[in-house]
Amino acid sequence: MTTVLFADRDGTAFGPLGARIVPALLPLAGVPVLEHALEALVRAGRRSALLVVSSRVPEIERRFGKGIRWGIALEIVRREDGETTGDVLRRLEPRLDGETIVVRGDVGIHAALHEFLRKVDDVRGPIVAGLLGGRPAGVWRLLPGALKKKDFPREPGAAEWTADADYAALPLTEGPVLLADVASYHRADRAAAGAAPALSDRATVDGGAELQGGTTVAEEAVVLSEARLSAVSVLPRTAIPPGLALENAVVSGNLVVDASTGATSLLTDRLPAAERSAEKSASSSSNRGLGLVALALSFPLWPVAAIWSAIANAGHARHRVTLSGNAPGGGGGRTAFSTFRFETAVPVLRDLPLLFAVVSGRLALSGVTPLPPAEEAGLREPWEKVRNEAPVGVLSLAQLAAPASAPPEVARLVDSFWARTRTPLLGRALSALFSSRAWTASRAWNPDVLREEGKS
Repeated sequence: MTTVLFADRDGTAFGPLGARIVPALLPLAGVPVLEHALEALVRAGRRSALLVVSSRVPEIERRFGKGIRWGIALEIVRREDGETTGDVLRRLEPRLDGETIVVRGDVGIHAALHEFLRKVDDVRGPIVAGLLGGRPAGVWRLLPGALKKKDFPREPGAAEWTADADYAALPLTEGPVLLADVASYHRADRAAAGAAPALSDRATVDGGAELQGGTTVAEEAVVLSEARLSAVSVLPRTAIPPGLALENAVVSGNLVVDASTGATSLLTDRLPAAERSAEKSASSSSNRGLGLVALALSFPLWPVAAIWSAIANAGHARHRVTLSGNAPGGGGGRTAFSTFRFETAVPVLRDLPLLFAVVSGRLALSGVTPLPPAEEAGLREPWEKVRNEAPVGVLSLAQLAAPASAPPEVARLVDSFWARTRTPLLGRALSALFSSRAWTASRAWNPDVLREEGKS
């Protein structure tokens, strides 16, 4: 028996959200829907599957690899442009061994899989379709030679998502909410979470954040202090800035989608008002004095950084960089300056030379993230330019808290909120200094590493 698992939806049904995430990776209670499907198949005794994806292959393959982590052997098959589900199955027909189970792994069918597989042997017919309320559930059984010109629907919200009269029907009672659009996704996510918030093991939530029922936080997402979320789905590689209040929404990066109406807005539309009081200069004597103390305390690390970088990079221990820093003597504005960084991905060692810029007044100890002049000049949106209201610092909230895997947009929005709120960074910086985040290079999650006993 062969299992063919489809994860090839392009996200069009989810509007602007679909351009940001593959539907198969939409998290339910913090876990991608395709992962739920894999786990359901493994519980039912399936140990291999052909995984059909579309043009966004790398995202799926990067997240699920060969399936080793879940105890199932996955082989990636790409659906070509213009191919229907039936076309793919007919192309694969020489590889289908006996009966074939076809599962849409990107619609949330996992809760009904066990019931379908338990009952399907009692139903006769060349093609058996699982039904929920008289409509397709997204799971079928095919006997050899049954394909012919038949097809199978892809989008639960489309008109063609209807029961085929030629298929034998298997009504299912354990029906999930199929992920047809943003509203149905949000309902399914809330149902999966239950009354309490649901967090991925790979999510980060500050202790001061308030998460109410129905809120979920996906992997590689961060909720910062004093944020208040109620019935909010936080999608991967997203950071919720400090002090922000949201309700009944789906958030991805800077995009906020109202779960009821589908209306979109930006997190940065909720930026606090600009402070009217004059700010202290980033090059004040106290800031430069603290920089001098930090530089003196860092001296034991310099030979370690130099030797480490030289060994790792064939004798090339450092590289020159040009950054936009604070204007000398205060008064606001940015000026370019040249410095160097050590050739290492270890954050603490790499950025040691920036302490000289603190002593000279080019950087503050804390502020928004230093950017190259070309990148700084390329910031066009008003919300991006809010960072100009704050000094540029060696330590920034974006560097300390934003997910390393997140797109640049996420770090920029965290910088903008910090520029308006100026939340203290000393405690977070000291905590980070004694954590792996400061002393190890960020790595992509390896899906083919088996889980440790007792961990997920």
